[in-house]
Amino acid sequence: MCNVGILAYGSLIRDPGSEIEPLIVKRIPTQTPFSVEYARLSIKRGGGATVVPHPDGQTVKSEILLLKQTVSLPIAKDILWRRETGNEGTGKRYPDGHSPNSVLVKDWPQLGGISHVLYTDFPDAGKIANPNPRQLATAAVASVSKAPAGKDGISYLIQVSESGVETVLTSKYRVEILRIAEVNTLEEALEHLQRKTSSTSLDLPFDDQKRCQPLKQPGSI
Repeated sequence: MCNVGILAYGSLIRDPGSEIEPLIVKRIPTQTPFSVEYARLSIKRGGGATVVPHPDGQTVKSEILLLKQTVSLPIAKDILWRRETGNEGTGKRYPDGHSPNSVLVKDWPQLGGISHVLYTDFPDAGKIANPNPRQLATAAVASVSKAPAGKDGISYLIQVSESGVETVLTSKYRVEILRIAEVNTLEEALEHLQRKTSSTSLDLPFDDQKRCQPLKQPGSI
């Protein structure tokens, strides 16, 4: 019998969403079958970086979210796409897009012995070609003043790190944020930047932001 799972290697691990979570029957620890890196600037995270498949990264800790056998492959694609695009509860179907901002739902058959394991990706044009820690950190710091609470790049980095996901750049990315914010932990950086944002209601005037801009404009996802 055909069974379907979803590969979670970013925020999906802790936050699979309102449509996916009730359908999970088992979580299977694994590693991604492809390299992953912080290489996507997301508008919904205030321009902060998210992890995506990328040749400059490395395989990372992940989980296969095994779904109920009543969930068909097309339905699984739809709910994963809706979760990633902020369309949960709308009933919208997965469109096979081709723009740089298109969320692509792909299949890795037989991963962990599961018939179909779905994961999300983006076209190469929607990713940072050569991500580096300083530019990622600059984007993360700026995102705190732009994203909804808990959805900024630093919060995302904390959440993904706590799930055990470590990319090639994670450590240096973290260090750069601490250097810019002049604190000792990511939690302190987030608190400091949130206070500064609430007191000024302006973009953060770090010299690093003036000297070093992100490689490309954030995508819509």
